[in-house]
Amino acid sequence: MGNNYNFKINPRLPSREEIRRHKDFGALLRQFKGQHEERHIRRIRRLRVLSISSAAAAAVAAIAIVLGGVFSAPDKPALSAEEYFAQQDFVKPPLSEKIQPQFTSFRVDANQGGVYEYPSGSRLVVPAAAFADNRGKLIEGEVDIHYREMHDYVDFFLSGIPLAYDSAGVQYHLESAGMIEIYAEKDGQRVQLVPGKNIDVELVSEIIVPSLNLNVPPRYHVYQLDTFSREWLYQDIDNIQFINDEIIEANDPLFDHKQELLRQYDAIEAKAAGELQAIEAALPKPVEPLRPFRADPGRPTLELNFLDGSLNVEDNQNGQVQDELAKLQQMYKGVIWQISPSSPAFDERAFSVSWQSVRIRPANNRDYELTLIHPQNQLTLIVSPVLTGNDYENALLRYEAEYRDFESAMSEWEAKAKEQKRALQVQIERQKAEALKEYDNKLDALRAAGLEFGEATQYLVRRKVVNRFKATGFGYWNCDRLIPPSEKRIQATFKDQHGNFYRNHTAYLADRSQNTVYRLYATDETPLHFDPSSDNLLWIVTDDGKIARMRPEDFQNINPNKETYTFQLKLIDKEILNEQDVRAILQF
Repeated sequence: MGNNYNFKINPRLPSREEIRRHKDFGALLRQFKGQHEERHIRRIRRLRVLSISSAAAAAVAAIAIVLGGVFSAPDKPALSAEEYFAQQDFVKPPLSEKIQPQFTSFRVDANQGGVYEYPSGSRLVVPAAAFADNRGKLIEGEVDIHYREMHDYVDFFLSGIPLAYDSAGVQYHLESAGMIEIYAEKDGQRVQLVPGKNIDVELVSEIIVPSLNLNVPPRYHVYQLDTFSREWLYQDIDNIQFINDEIIEANDPLFDHKQELLRQYDAIEAKAAGELQAIEAALPKPVEPLRPFRADPGRPTLELNFLDGSLNVEDNQNGQVQDELAKLQQMYKGVIWQISPSSPAFDERAFSVSWQSVRIRPANNRDYELTLIHPQNQLTLIVSPVLTGNDYENALLRYEAEYRDFESAMSEWEAKAKEQKRALQVQIERQKAEALKEYDNKLDALRAAGLEFGEATQYLVRRKVVNRFKATGFGYWNCDRLIPPSEKRIQATFKDQHGNFYRNHTAYLADRSQNTVYRLYATDETPLHFDPSSDNLLWIVTDDGKIARMRPEDFQNINPNKETYTFQLKLIDKEILNEQDVRAILQF
């Protein structure tokens, strides 16, 4: 017998609620009486067995073992689901540490900060002077940053991080667009992020896009996990962006058909874009007049005439620069060029240089980027065309009259173009509907041939995205959107192919149409919400570290009219050694 001591140093003191809950002496007495009566009954049974012949006793014992293993009476759960999870660590990996998503480490100079590129394409920007010890003193020298990413339901399961989110008494789940954990150490000791310092995170991950909508990503938000209060806390909006136009779930049985449908969509939209350009070319769009701006007396100006031949204007935009400059100087007599407050710093001695040529290009709808060029030097400024005195007043009156004419011309142009654009949009929608009908017909043929897939997944694709946010502290950060509970609810019992019931275990549920994982308290009356139109996968980790699972095709056998159901799990009798073993068992 080994020395398996379990010393508790500075144990957590129980809360008032926990003390109150354990003051029920009546329940304790009933428990004692029940145990006493059970021992008394067992003693009587043993005396009866001894009075029978040994052969008969052996037969009765064999029958008792069979009946006890297969038809054992359901045990009432000793705890509620809330109590069951509350007594466990909030973050509780279900398997060994080596099977969790692993950390990578990099070292930065605390005085200078640094940039780290993760193999996935993610990027961390660490500012200078960002670390302090537990007393608030700034850390100097090198600091080790430890960082890991979690992207899908297997990562979330292995990390043991719960994704439940309570809002106004409704239990939501967080569907993730990517999750990270980050912390820092100096000489093996944890350090903290200085208040006001942020680590800029660009997290490259994947999301599930509904309805084959590839134009705009769904809206996600950023949450930080508070392990003390055991909840996710909202932080900010996730600045999410698609990275490319490809769908990336090659193991999807409908992958080739989805790719073909999206290629047809792209061809339809490309053709429509060409036709739209033709419509607008046939109806020249009115040009909005340039609004004059008054010169700011406090800003330096340049008097440049681009038309008198004194300056060589380098035009690398096929004559567009010359045309625009000519229009400016013809419309606004006396125009001068004022240096914008957003212009880079410059040496005032530059104004005494005889510049030989210039490059100029629009920076926005008001400013221009002006580069003054000399054989030995060049200077780039941000400038704005401005007017002074009567030149400004006269130009403003002319602009107001021209703008009224412009508005009238635009209304007429829009009326002419509107009908043609509407007809083009109807044509686009009809062509897409025909392509979608052809896609649906192919899927019907696949179903008839025996291919299983959920209705909710046949229009879903996975897309690569980058999530941009600021980590204001260390710990867990998650880019998510809220998922309400599914309407379908059933009371579940869990049993494997050997007749073993699973009680007082954590069960996990994944839905192919959602990038999350649900945690359930496995009892004989587990309330389970799921989407019967989707592909679902359920599993339980056994006491000896194996997995019993129920695959999507097994969910199809559930009678939708029943309120209770015994989930038939298949125990995978295989030792789990690494993440690849888990993914092989839990693949959709």
